Amino acid sequence: MRIEATDIGRTFGRQTRAYAEYRVFASLARFTDAVREVRVSLAPAATSHMILCSVVVALETGVSVRVTGRGRHAYDAINRVAYRLGPAVRRRAQGAPPPDHDDPAAAAPAGDVRRPIATAGRGD
Repeated sequence: MRIEATDIGRTFGRQTRAYAEYRVFASLARFTDAVREVRVSLAPAATSHMILCSVVVALETGVSVRVTGRGRHAYDAINRVAYRLGPAVRRRAQGAPPPDHDDPAAAAPAGDVRRPIATAGRGD
Protein backbone atom coordinates (compact mmCIF):
# COMPACT_ATOMS: atom_id res chain seq x y z
CA MET A 1 0.00 0.00 0.00
CA ARG A 2 1.37 3.38 -1.00
CA ILE A 3 0.14 6.57 0.70
CA GLU A 4 0.74 9.88 -1.06
CA ALA A 5 0.26 13.12 0.87
CA THR A 6 2.86 15.46 -0.60
CA ASP A 7 0.82 18.66 -0.87
CA ILE A 8 -0.04 18.59 2.84
CA GLY A 9 3.57 19.12 3.91
CA ARG A 10 3.96 22.26 1.80
CA THR A 11 0.74 23.89 2.98
CA PHE A 12 0.25 22.69 6.56
CA GLY A 13 3.71 21.49 7.63
CA ARG A 14 5.55 18.19 7.96
CA GLN A 15 3.99 17.30 11.31
CA THR A 16 0.47 17.56 9.87
CA ARG A 17 1.52 15.48 6.87
CA ALA A 18 2.98 12.79 9.13
CA TYR A 19 -0.19 12.76 11.24
CA ALA A 20 -2.39 12.39 8.14
CA GLU A 21 -0.27 9.50 6.84
CA TYR A 22 -0.33 7.79 10.24
CA ARG A 23 -4.11 8.10 10.73
CA VAL A 24 -4.91 6.94 7.19
CA PHE A 25 -2.51 3.99 7.44
CA ALA A 26 -3.95 2.98 10.82
CA SER A 27 -7.47 3.04 9.35
CA LEU A 28 -6.46 0.93 6.34
CA ALA A 29 -3.93 -1.45 7.92
CA ARG A 30 -6.35 -4.39 7.95
CA PHE A 31 -6.98 -3.92 4.20
CA THR A 32 -3.35 -4.03 3.02
CA ASP A 33 -4.08 -6.88 0.59
CA ALA A 34 -6.98 -4.98 -1.00
CA VAL A 35 -5.52 -1.44 -1.18
CA ARG A 36 -3.15 -0.46 -3.97
CA GLU A 37 -2.73 3.30 -3.56
CA VAL A 38 -4.02 6.11 -1.34
CA ARG A 39 -4.01 9.85 -2.02
CA VAL A 40 -4.59 12.27 0.82
CA SER A 41 -5.23 15.98 0.34
CA LEU A 42 -5.93 18.75 2.79
CA ALA A 43 -7.11 22.25 1.85
CA PRO A 44 -9.04 25.19 3.21
CA ALA A 45 -12.73 24.91 2.25
CA ALA A 46 -13.65 27.51 -0.35
CA THR A 47 -16.87 28.74 1.26
CA SER A 48 -16.11 28.63 4.98
CA HIS A 49 -13.37 28.77 7.58
CA MET A 50 -13.20 24.98 7.68
CA ILE A 51 -10.49 22.60 6.48
CA LEU A 52 -11.40 19.87 3.98
CA CYS A 53 -9.61 16.50 4.04
CA SER A 54 -10.12 14.17 1.10
CA VAL A 55 -8.84 10.60 0.72
CA VAL A 56 -9.08 8.54 -2.46
CA VAL A 57 -8.31 4.83 -2.09
CA ALA A 58 -7.57 2.76 -5.21
CA LEU A 59 -8.36 -0.89 -4.56
CA GLU A 60 -6.67 -3.84 -6.29
CA THR A 61 -10.02 -4.61 -7.96
CA GLY A 62 -9.89 -1.28 -9.81
CA VAL A 63 -12.60 0.29 -7.67
CA SER A 64 -11.95 3.69 -6.08
CA VAL A 65 -13.30 4.81 -2.71
CA ARG A 66 -13.47 8.52 -1.86
CA VAL A 67 -14.03 9.83 1.67
CA THR A 68 -14.11 13.49 2.68
CA GLY A 69 -14.40 15.29 5.97
CA ARG A 70 -14.50 18.88 7.17
CA GLY A 71 -13.14 20.18 10.43
CA ARG A 72 -12.40 23.38 12.32
CA HIS A 73 -8.69 22.65 11.93
CA ALA A 74 -6.52 20.21 9.97
CA TYR A 75 -6.35 17.53 12.67
CA ASP A 76 -10.13 17.58 13.11
CA ALA A 77 -10.67 17.04 9.37
CA ILE A 78 -8.08 14.23 9.30
CA ASN A 79 -9.70 12.49 12.27
CA ARG A 80 -13.15 12.64 10.67
CA VAL A 81 -11.86 11.03 7.48
CA ALA A 82 -9.89 8.39 9.39
CA TYR A 83 -13.04 7.44 11.33
CA ARG A 84 -15.08 6.99 8.11
CA LEU A 85 -12.39 5.37 5.98
CA GLY A 86 -12.39 1.79 7.30
CA PRO A 87 -16.15 1.22 6.98
CA ALA A 88 -16.20 2.80 3.51
CA VAL A 89 -13.41 0.52 2.24
CA ARG A 90 -14.99 -2.53 3.88
CA ARG A 91 -18.25 -1.87 2.00
CA ARG A 92 -16.49 -1.62 -1.37
CA ALA A 93 -13.75 -4.25 -1.07
CA GLN A 94 -14.42 -7.84 -2.05
CA GLY A 95 -13.91 -10.27 0.79
CA ALA A 96 -13.97 -8.05 3.84
CA PRO A 97 -11.56 -9.15 6.60
CA PRO A 98 -12.95 -11.51 9.24
CA PRO A 99 -14.22 -10.01 12.51
CA ASP A 100 -11.82 -9.39 15.37
CA HIS A 101 -11.77 -12.71 17.25
CA ASP A 102 -10.30 -11.08 20.36
CA ASP A 103 -13.66 -9.39 20.95
CA PRO A 104 -16.34 -11.98 21.90
CA ALA A 105 -19.16 -9.58 21.00
CA ALA A 106 -17.77 -9.14 17.46
CA ALA A 107 -17.36 -12.89 16.99
CA ALA A 108 -20.90 -13.76 18.15
CA PRO A 109 -23.53 -14.17 15.43
CA ALA A 110 -26.08 -11.36 15.14
CA GLY A 111 -28.77 -11.70 17.76
CA ASP A 112 -26.66 -14.07 19.89
CA VAL A 113 -25.68 -11.96 22.88
CA ARG A 114 -23.83 -13.93 25.51
CA ARG A 115 -23.44 -12.38 28.93
CA PRO A 116 -21.96 -13.98 32.04
CA ILE A 117 -24.52 -14.78 34.70
CA ALA A 118 -23.95 -12.70 37.81
CA THR A 119 -24.26 -14.80 40.96
CA ALA A 120 -22.54 -12.57 43.50
CA GLY A 121 -24.81 -11.20 46.19
CA ARG A 122 -27.74 -13.54 45.49
CA GLY A 123 -27.42 -15.35 48.80
CA ASP A 124 -27.60 -18.88 47.31
